[in-house]
Amino acid sequence: ADKFRGGKAWTRKSIEIRQRDKYLCKVCIANRYNTLKQFNYDKLEVHHIVPLNEDYNKRLDNDNLITLCNYHHKMAEVGEIPREELQELIKE
Repeated sequence: ADKFRGGKAWTRKSIEIRQRDKYLCKVCIANRYNTLKQFNYDKLEVHHIVPLNEDYNKRLDNDNLITLCNYHHKMAEVGEIPREELQELIKE
């Protein structure tokens, strides 16, 4: 996983996902989970909805990746934001 995250394929894909999401946190733009700033483009990260250790084959799938701010990324990582909800936000 660490080798993958440091590679060119992930760098390209993470830029593509940020562009798709217009460089905004998808949870903040939906004004959910204690959003303080709806148009949040600070400290953005690309999150794997289904983690690499569960299904490595989904590592570059657009429907498994979402742009989140650091705050919401931490919430998503521990399951405080349901995967199903993140997948719905991608479609919006």
